[in-house]
Amino acid sequence: MDEQLDIEFKRKAYDKILEWKEKRAPDYALFLKGARRVGKSTLAEKIGKEKYKSYILIRFDKAPDEIKNLFVNSLEDLDNLFNTLQVFYKEKLYERESLIILDEIQLFPLARQALKTLLEDKRYDYIETGSLATIKKKSKKILIPSEEYALNIYPMDFEEFLWAKGDSVSYELIKDHYNKLKPIGTAHRALMRAYREYMLVGGMPQAVYKYIKTSDYGEVDFVKQGILNLYESDIDEQEEENPEYVKNVFWHIPSELSNHDKRYNLSHVDTNARLREYKGPINWLIESMTVNVAENVSDPSAAFNLSTIDPAFKCYMGDTGLLISLAYKNQDYLNNELYKAILLDRLHVNEGMIIENITAQELRKNGDNLYYYKKTDKEKKQTIMEIDFLIRRDNKLIPIEVKSSEAYSLSSLKQFKKCFSGKVGLQYVLYDGDIKREEEIIYLPYYMASVL
Repeated sequence: MDEQLDIEFKRKAYDKILEWKEKRAPDYALFLKGARRVGKSTLAEKIGKEKYKSYILIRFDKAPDEIKNLFVNSLEDLDNLFNTLQVFYKEKLYERESLIILDEIQLFPLARQALKTLLEDKRYDYIETGSLATIKKKSKKILIPSEEYALNIYPMDFEEFLWAKGDSVSYELIKDHYNKLKPIGTAHRALMRAYREYMLVGGMPQAVYKYIKTSDYGEVDFVKQGILNLYESDIDEQEEENPEYVKNVFWHIPSELSNHDKRYNLSHVDTNARLREYKGPINWLIESMTVNVAENVSDPSAAFNLSTIDPAFKCYMGDTGLLISLAYKNQDYLNNELYKAILLDRLHVNEGMIIENITAQELRKNGDNLYYYKKTDKEKKQTIMEIDFLIRRDNKLIPIEVKSSEAYSLSSLKQFKKCFSGKVGLQYVLYDGDIKREEEIIYLPYYMASVL
């Protein structure tokens, strides 16, 4: 059961929803996509309360058949449909001043199909929320309306986390110093401490709420374990892919990220595993937005392409706070070594997976797809060059290295620049120190991943 939050968090997606209302409604419905418990319904209700004269929230996990059937049998009599909704939900609808929210629409895809007719009517605006609604098998029997504007909702980022703590100053400082490439100075230590808090709590609104209310990581971990249990239930209840295969991939994410190269090796999950058998389950997790996958780029000079799942991929959790709890599933948080490592600033060796995961999370929130580069000597079976993340800015390749150890090498960055010289822009190293620059290599604190 959802916990009612008595704090309204400021979310960046809210401004994008307002933009939809002003520029695209009533011609387009807004589809809020995201993982379970990421805050989609809260955002939809917030705009209903603040920007409309009235709104109706239809929860398809609770709506009776009489309400569901309206979206099938009353499309030729919309007056009856709207009148019934008003009476059932005890909320008056006002033409061009009311919002109808279709919550968890993946549970009743026919309502999604009905939107074409509802939008042609133009009396009201419509927001859909869905956790798994984009999965093709779930929607293959319906006609998906082309008049649908999709907006991805991700976990709260570091700036939103700081806002939740009542801090509206620190991130402005971060952005200003990043733009000027000027060292943060004395504030760096406090920002690193806040970022470690963010790693532990994560960006799921319920977990952030619990932390703001209690400052108790045990209570926060209890919330996150509950979300993970919900994900497991979703996996068991879905009918698109083999649940055991999906769970095999999901539960092994921490152990695979703790490997030296972070690459996901399916043989560790199942000695007889074949990519063709696991491609569907992996795509299910991607579509549910509970994971982020990074693809190996064989030729960085060419256009990046993520149309298929390459055998050499990395699989990150969509929320780093959940990754920390997943690593010690069903254990008391006091036995979770990652809490100790992060709080004591000892993020080295295997714990480096946390820094790489949160970097992937921040890049994905910025709209970047995830890619990495690895070149090996097949005869010697040695890695020659490896870049943790590749993004594009101004038609230039931007390599990003994430360093969690005090002893690190820049040989891969230098080789990469040499191999693809004309196509490479600035090169970034994310580490625990302050901003500094050495020619074209920019050193940034971990917490600046979100401003790249």
